[in-house]
Amino acid sequence: MRTVRVIVSDMDGTLLQHQEDGSDVIGTRTKRALLQAQRCGIRVILASGRAYPKLMRYAQELQLTHYGGWLVEVNGTAVYDCRHRKRKVFHQLYREQIHTLFDTLVAAGFEVNACLDDAMYYHIPERLLARKQEYIRQHGLPADHPLTAGGFEPVYDHRNGYAHLYPIEDASQLPLTMNKLCICDEKERLDQAQRLLEPYQQQLWWGRTTDRWMEILPLGVSKLSGVRWCCEQMGVDLSDVMAFGDGENDSALLQHCGYGYAMGNALDSVKRIAYDVCDDNKNEGPAGVIERLLEERKEDLYEDHQ
Repeated sequence: MRTVRVIVSDMDGTLLQHQEDGSDVIGTRTKRALLQAQRCGIRVILASGRAYPKLMRYAQELQLTHYGGWLVEVNGTAVYDCRHRKRKVFHQLYREQIHTLFDTLVAAGFEVNACLDDAMYYHIPERLLARKQEYIRQHGLPADHPLTAGGFEPVYDHRNGYAHLYPIEDASQLPLTMNKLCICDEKERLDQAQRLLEPYQQQLWWGRTTDRWMEILPLGVSKLSGVRWCCEQMGVDLSDVMAFGDGENDSALLQHCGYGYAMGNALDSVKRIAYDVCDDNKNEGPAGVIERLLEERKEDLYEDHQ
């Protein structure tokens, strides 16, 4: 691992720890390790299904502007150069492209949302309303808490990154362009959704980020394509990249980077293709791997001075 020049990390289920108050934080040990890695000259890329409004606070926390880090947003549909504050958008979904699919999913009773930068357009089927309201009561959440689902629970407050939440009933209310389309439901229900997606194999990519969350993107875009583009700008080969992830949208990245680590909490399909498996996000798995890398770097420095 001594050749590592870039560390790439997914966010939800990987770098972030979900708190009881609904917030998502980078663990103290992980933050310390990433800052130390950057001080040693290793660049950091945050690669996420989130768009930049939901990533900027973490970029600031990790001082990516100072150290020349990057954001790979919405699974590679855009990248953000933190040092120069420049954003490049590669792809977006178009309303006419997913119009029929959206209405098909709504008719089948799925919770569906579409994201565009700091806005989320969502449809919640009537069959889920009572269950969500009961979840809010059981967890003592405020009465005005959004009913939108998260990747790990049936109710999640997206307002920290999506300042504008718009309930909609059909595809005619979607924006003309969007970053991604998401389906949120129980694992078994997502199996059914996958069958509805099969006619779109030549137009769209889709994959699960958790057992209850599936993301749909333009075909040909991925975290790998976004990371590859960033590495080309930095003059870094993928063989010198260490990556961490837990979902199917991380699979290609973990396969093609020199050191691809699946989280202990990753989907089994992701663990099977990874270079290795680290501890889960609750135990700050990436921190342990990065600390070992930095220890090796120390040994190199010691040997060079013998």
